[in-house]
Amino acid sequence: MHSDDPSPLARPASCTELFTAFTGLALQGFGGVLAVAQRVLCDDKRWLSKGEFLEALALAQVLPGPNVCNLSLMVGDRYFGTRGAFAALAGMMAVPLLIVLAATMLYAQFATHPWWPVPCAAWGPSRQA
Repeated sequence: MHSDDPSPLARPASCTELFTAFTGLALQGFGGVLAVAQRVLCDDKRWLSKGEFLEALALAQVLPGPNVCNLSLMVGDRYFGTRGAFAALAGMMAVPLLIVLAATMLYAQFATHPWWPVPCAAWGPSRQA
């Protein structure tokens, strides 16, 4: 443990706590949640020291996939094995998955309406940027 981490590390009480913590992380960031993840995992929850966080992040960066998802898998596995890894990853992915599913259902519902080309034409320039 490092000198900037004087108090002992905590442990998540259950897989449910892992799920809710990583769901909270997913809700707080869009595209760049690693700084928030460090604050939550190291300072608020105290599940990892800063050194352990940086080591896990270094490994997460060389693995394929989103860094924070890889990090969630490692934290979950550390405390509860495969169940914990699944719970932490499910927490990271649940809300974004629901948002994409809702957007898909809205698109499927309204794609054939006559007014649909208007917003699609407006989105065109943003896709090119």
